[in-house]
Amino acid sequence: MTRPTDDGVRRLRGGTRDDVRDDVREGTPPGRGPDVRAEGRWATAVGQVLGNFVVSLVVGDALRNTLDGARSWRVWNWPPFAVVLGLCGVALVRTPEGPAGQFLWVRLALGAAVLIAFVRVAGARGPAAVQALASALSVALAVGGAVRTEQLRVHGEVDVTGLVRVVRPGPLKDGETLTLVVSGGPHRTHLRLVLQVEDETPARQSCTPDTDLAVRLEGGRNTAGDVRSGRPVELPLGGAKGVLTVLVTVRTDKGCSMNVFVDDAVLRG
Repeated sequence: MTRPTDDGVRRLRGGTRDDVRDDVREGTPPGRGPDVRAEGRWATAVGQVLGNFVVSLVVGDALRNTLDGARSWRVWNWPPFAVVLGLCGVALVRTPEGPAGQFLWVRLALGAAVLIAFVRVAGARGPAAVQALASALSVALAVGGAVRTEQLRVHGEVDVTGLVRVVRPGPLKDGETLTLVVSGGPHRTHLRLVLQVEDETPARQSCTPDTDLAVRLEGGRNTAGDVRSGRPVELPLGGAKGVLTVLVTVRTDKGCSMNVFVDDAVLRG
């Protein structure tokens, strides 16, 4: 009978010395490393499945997918997003009063900027050049909206209908003049007026179709003639500030008595 070699004895006892050293380094008892590692991987997999199940029950699959997608977000997308939000916030805070129509393109530009920036932050995929262009476009739209807002603060339209005062209102005959005073409005370059003309006694006369107005700024050289009822007229202010006085002269048939009132008044430019 032959005597077992040292290698055979080591194999019978559970491995070589090198195997034992490897097991000790990995923190597992000698001779049982593979089994313990397999059990650890199995426990991790079970824990992940249970965790996903609990998250699905509590917050729903949609939010879980969003949280999983957040891992793919890029840090460099956040600075443009922050810039866009900051510019949009400043533009909204500094939006002046005035007709809503003049702010339409500003709001569209700001809304598009926020939408594009949010899509980039949310991890939209695409060619690198397209992603860079989208980020640049969102910032450009936000800058454009903010600049346009500041321009409207200085040159935008301002409704001053409520600031118009009629001096000695009453029926006017041919050649008589009505005085309008606009006070308290911001400095602009033009005043746009819409005047309405009505017969004093519609049951006895019908002079409105044949009536026109001559409108001029007091102290100004230009007179807007042949102004019809309901038609806008633009008066250049020529640097006039503060209180504005407008003279309105009625031109109608003899015997007609007309009422003139202000339907709309806007400062612009």
